[in-house]
Amino acid sequence: MNRCMQVALGSVVAVTLLAACSSGGSSAGPGAASATTEPAGHGLKLNQIQVIGSHNSYHIEQPADVLAEYAKVSADAATLAYTHEPLGEQFENQGVRQIEIDVHADPTGQIFRPIGTPGFKVLHIEQIDEDSTCLTLTECITAVKAWSDTHPDAIPIMIQIEIKDGIDFPGPPDSIPMTPELYDALDAEILAVFPADRLITPDDVRGSYPTLEAAVLAGNWPLIDDVRGRVMFTLDNKRDAYVVGHESLAGRVAFAPSTPGLPDAAFLKENDPQGDNFARIQDEVRRGYVIRTRADDPVTTATSGDVSQRDAALASGAQWVSTDSPLPGMTARYNGSTYVAMIPGGTPARCNPLNAPPGCQNTWIEDSPIPVPTAVPGASTGTTG
Repeated sequence: MNRCMQVALGSVVAVTLLAACSSGGSSAGPGAASATTEPAGHGLKLNQIQVIGSHNSYHIEQPADVLAEYAKVSADAATLAYTHEPLGEQFENQGVRQIEIDVHADPTGQIFRPIGTPGFKVLHIEQIDEDSTCLTLTECITAVKAWSDTHPDAIPIMIQIEIKDGIDFPGPPDSIPMTPELYDALDAEILAVFPADRLITPDDVRGSYPTLEAAVLAGNWPLIDDVRGRVMFTLDNKRDAYVVGHESLAGRVAFAPSTPGLPDAAFLKENDPQGDNFARIQDEVRRGYVIRTRADDPVTTATSGDVSQRDAALASGAQWVSTDSPLPGMTARYNGSTYVAMIPGGTPARCNPLNAPPGCQNTWIEDSPIPVPTAVPGASTGTTG
């Protein structure tokens, strides 16, 4: 990583400086972005950008007394002390372009709130961490569609779904196991909100290639300009069950978290971008796969001030970098932390530092600056967050 990026990444105050440091980025700051004209036919594809996402995007922190009780049985209780804004506000005010939603199947509507509403319910951990800004998958993705409907020129939003079907705490309410019928129901619930022409699906990417992976390795991702205003679903887990009867994800709505060499390999989940994983992610990006990684862990990263994972995530070229802290000031509650994870340049997206075409300009993607303060009291000016 060059010195320019090191200094800028470590400084909340100098976030706009990163426009000049980021690979392929425009030298103009966010305020000048609107004057840049996107050239026709620049050829920028979906896998050639990088955006910031949010982790457990629906999550609302439990009251202090609930967390205190949970802390008596688990050291992880402290990591639940965070709240995200409603999804539309994350897109509008934080530059988030990838979200994560945890779902629990409730086909009868009698397990999780709202009782009486069948479908997939959105919550983190049954019994002890159930509050959400949107209570059902339908409600969550309807909020995504509402924002997308009013921002047709926005780059595609990636929606990652984690399926929860284990039992964390014995006793009702307990999550139920997924079945083939419930995987079909998951796809159907998505299609009830988003028509096919608003989605990017495995079938769209595979096209006439024999497998999804063959299409990916051939660079058959769609052009950004052809899929603005659309969304793309991925799964966080359950790949093996989801592909049954759907070789190469034929007919499926979501991209499953796969492994290079498998016929459905397109989307890869690489939570930790550090150590040996860093070179592997870079190799996978260069080969054509799309990857979601994480910049931080909730609470603990902000408290420590360690930015090594964030810096590795951004430099890895992973297309979606997930964080709990996408804006300056969000972590101040944790002992005055100034940690933040943003796309260099202060815009929702940038040209991918590994595989963007020559001459790529960040303003080809989205040039709306994120409304962040130019200075934050107590912000770091060094290389630690």
